[in-house]
Amino acid sequence: METPPIDNPAENYWETLFTTRGGWGAYPPEELVRFMARNFAAQDRDDLCILEIGCGPGPNLWYLAREGFRVAGIDCSSTALRMARERLEAESLPTDAEHLDLRVGNFAALPWPDETFDAVIEVAALYANPIAEIRRTIAEIHRSLKHGGLFFGKLFGEQTTGSDSGMEIEPGTRRNPDRGPCAGNEVAHFFSQAELDDLFAGFTSLSIDSVLRTDKGGETRIFHWLVTARK
Repeated sequence: METPPIDNPAENYWETLFTTRGGWGAYPPEELVRFMARNFAAQDRDDLCILEIGCGPGPNLWYLAREGFRVAGIDCSSTALRMARERLEAESLPTDAEHLDLRVGNFAALPWPDETFDAVIEVAALYANPIAEIRRTIAEIHRSLKHGGLFFGKLFGEQTTGSDSGMEIEPGTRRNPDRGPCAGNEVAHFFSQAELDDLFAGFTSLSIDSVLRTDKGGETRIFHWLVTARK
């Protein structure tokens, strides 16, 4: 069941984005598909519950539901969550309380008990926060994961076009970058590998890979860290 929105300074920005940018975010990224196939292909999926933080209109929840997992999602945009539910309903995927749990809220304060989830995922969601909020969110992810549970994240790196644009509000964090894939964002944090090592130090294991692609004929560099961590 969707819960009422909380006071979140980013809410208006993301609510406007999801209200006005139709057709955005329809399919999961290849890296998430690979992560799920490597780690959960042989398991009884109906026994597994996966949380996505910053789920938006639900392309990743849609994919996970189609694969037979129970899913939960949290986002500050009620419009995005409505779109996610409507997509699952339109494709006759389960939306009962046992299989789908959508919450409007701030993922730095997850509204679920300790050790609820078998995996927590994020795809370009953590970056849209200052570092203190990111650190609190990672602590919440760790808390909500079951013992041995996995985290997967796809996070923008410093090599991304626009990481030096806009106004620097702290190391690695920019307000309103004006170039690259994060152009126009109120806040964007670009991670270094050393920073990720520190942020995920509380996990029992950590694997960091990366992917670089270009866009617009090579004009834009999009660099993502691919983080897998086990509680």
